[in-house]
Amino acid sequence: MEYSKFSLGLRFAMTSDERLTPQDCWRIAFSEIPATHVAVATLFGAWDDVGAAESEGAYICMFSNLPRKVGKALFAQLQQKPVLLSYLTIYHPFIQNNRVEKCSDVVYLGQAQADGSVTGGDVAYAPMQFSGSLPEPCDKLGQCCRILIAPDAWDGMFTSADAARHMLRSASKMLPKAILRTQLIADGGKGTLDALICSNNGRYLKAAIANASGESRDIQYGILPNRTVVIESESLAKEELQQALRLPQNKGFTEYIVAAGAGVLPEDVPAGIHATVLGKRIPASRRNSVQIEYRNGVEAVLETCAFNDALAKADWLIALTRLQDETGSLNDPTTDALLFHCRLQRKHAAVLAFTDDGRYFAKLDDHKLVPIDTTSFDEAADALFLIIKNTPISPPPLFLPVVRQDTVISDM
Repeated sequence: MEYSKFSLGLRFAMTSDERLTPQDCWRIAFSEIPATHVAVATLFGAWDDVGAAESEGAYICMFSNLPRKVGKALFAQLQQKPVLLSYLTIYHPFIQNNRVEKCSDVVYLGQAQADGSVTGGDVAYAPMQFSGSLPEPCDKLGQCCRILIAPDAWDGMFTSADAARHMLRSASKMLPKAILRTQLIADGGKGTLDALICSNNGRYLKAAIANASGESRDIQYGILPNRTVVIESESLAKEELQQALRLPQNKGFTEYIVAAGAGVLPEDVPAGIHATVLGKRIPASRRNSVQIEYRNGVEAVLETCAFNDALAKADWLIALTRLQDETGSLNDPTTDALLFHCRLQRKHAAVLAFTDDGRYFAKLDDHKLVPIDTTSFDEAADALFLIIKNTPISPPPLFLPVVRQDTVISDM
């Protein structure tokens, strides 16, 4: 079978967290997409091998041979399907056929009919019947709020993308008519690459470097549209970072963002390169030079991701944090930065906090922590959005934010 010039692919995230199968992907697609938007479409499924440099693997549900107007209408409708979006990759959730042609294990599922059924394929995934509905307009105050979901990654518990997808699913369940948007957040360490690439529509790349023993291993990095190279160096040794800064395929790129986090901070960079180093704690002895600028990781990520622009279009910000204590104090630099920007723009903020022993709490604006009686992340997220649903939308109180420095210098 040939792919048409206009085809639309849905990239389902195949992570250890979701454990989806191709049949699961098509079941979700069949239940969410209206039959009226896919009649005459030819269906294919494929594994996205060309995305190997990305942090998330993907399975593609492909709709080919669509008339251009029908394809554009389908794409517009899918943007308003938060349940469907909550299963797709954060990076490039939709693609066109020129990428699918490079994928492996492409299977033909058949032709979509006017009644929503699918016939004539080589593979059948029950029920093979499109039964989705069109998005309904919002007509109830309090359920039409605009929500920005911006969770940070927590090592050993959540990636930022996984947390965003789960919270998006909960929000669409409790507030089906809300306008939902996700934003990956990071503190300048692990997760920074994903946050910057996804927010700026950059490119993931892989390269081989040698460790101290001379053994070769692959590292993942990225390039932003403005030709800035992004490297996560928290897990790299000093010698490995120097190799990453000198990759021959990046010759001619002069701007680098080094997400050092709590790892090794570079003391020098190759000639002709300017590096912005993002750290969690920068010692007072580290001063900016002509070639190296040390910056607070959280604020630099928010700035590069245009976070304030996204926040300006929201009524609520949703954050995720590990709870330091049960007094209501969220002593986390990332959460502190997010709440600071909420106060500047007078936006509502809701934080889902968790403890190391599996307990969950909700916190809205400056109210006290409210315990959530569950040990399930999905149920805790449901409870948080239920609280928001029952909270009338009103201007939050005018806070007097504390003046903060963009670059945090402290002794380690």
